[in-house]
Amino acid sequence: MCKRLPLRRFGGEGLKGVQDVIKILGNDEYAKKAVELLLKYSKEGFIPRNEVDGELLLFFDYFKLALPLNAINNSLSWNLRLIQADKLEIPYVVRFFFERLKRGEADWREVIKNYFKSIGESKPEDFVYIYKEMVKASKNLIICAKDVVEISMRWNRDGGVVIAEMKGAGLISPFMGCGKIGKAGAPLYEVNRFFANLVLNDLNYPYETS
Repeated sequence: MCKRLPLRRFGGEGLKGVQDVIKILGNDEYAKKAVELLLKYSKEGFIPRNEVDGELLLFFDYFKLALPLNAINNSLSWNLRLIQADKLEIPYVVRFFFERLKRGEADWREVIKNYFKSIGESKPEDFVYIYKEMVKASKNLIICAKDVVEISMRWNRDGGVVIAEMKGAGLISPFMGCGKIGKAGAPLYEVNRFFANLVLNDLNYPYETS
């Protein structure tokens, strides 16, 4: 479970439905079970811990599809979540994606746009392009806050607001425990691996998971 399959690509047509999502997650039993549970619990937003064994827990964590509800000091950081929690929390943007997938649709752009529309953002489609740029600017799925601010400014957005709303969506998380900080002392953020894979699949961008 420490090393996943490389990103699978589907040409210029993007993902079409459940089977394509399973394929992009590795096309194995863990991928099938994960998708089954996410479809079942996406509306509720939480997966009971007793539905998830240890290997599947690692799978969910790897792709940032669902994470233990409780965290050390109530941190938003994904890597400080406590595995003893009684349920797993599905990030909001992942919930939106799998609710849409129930209707046979799998367009990450529409998911991001609809999420930011739901929280009252004007021109929510801007966040599709902002996130795409963030994924491309990240190194091993880690991006510096300074880079996020610079990207946000290109879209006439406040970087601090963008970071806060991206965290709330579950598209990024504060990155803790790396032992170093980013440019000019700026914090680092981890990009959601599942959504990064969706973005990079559409871009046909060279990328391998570690």
